[in-house]
Amino acid sequence: TPASAIAQGESPEQPQEDFALLTAVKSYLDSSGLTYTRQPTRNSDNNNNTVILSLTLNGHNSSYRTFIDIKAREQRVTVYVETPVKIPPSMRHAATEFCMRVNYTLAMGCLELDFRDGEVRYRMAVDVEGSTLSSEMIRTQIMVSAATVDRFFPGLMAVVFANQDTTTAMEQCRNAPAVSSGSAGEGIPSSGTSMSQ
Repeated sequence: TPASAIAQGESPEQPQEDFALLTAVKSYLDSSGLTYTRQPTRNSDNNNNTVILSLTLNGHNSSYRTFIDIKAREQRVTVYVETPVKIPPSMRHAATEFCMRVNYTLAMGCLELDFRDGEVRYRMAVDVEGSTLSSEMIRTQIMVSAATVDRFFPGLMAVVFANQDTTTAMEQCRNAPAVSSGSAGEGIPSSGTSMSQ
């Protein structure tokens, strides 16, 4: 769970350029009107110069806890979008099959299931070493991650709680009308409003 792998704050001895990723992400979130909080952290993450911001995104099918994991030294930003339902132990293999079938069709990111507690989340990372993190890159990470989870969440629930066949559930989600908004053809998520704004 990303909330357990989060860093606390900038130390005074860290170079100013270490904060470029955090500044870019916060600037995008602020300009988009997204409400977020900075998470507490473990000491080991603080030593790795890691910061995680959290927010809640509201979709058409549910609301999703979202974490933006910013690792300055590794020059990597990872977005995690968690589904709101933990999968019961008896249905985790079926849920994993559903996730794998979905993943095979995706161009970016992936669904993953934690067998320890049944959490299902979507993960997308970008490595910006030697480059610059743009607002469009941040927007795409958040938008695609949240829209993908929202699109396939009903199918996951059908597999887990209605014993629907994984292939049928996936195809129904894929054939459902997509929310048309933004350059990626999906709705843009925001906190407190619908993804279809």
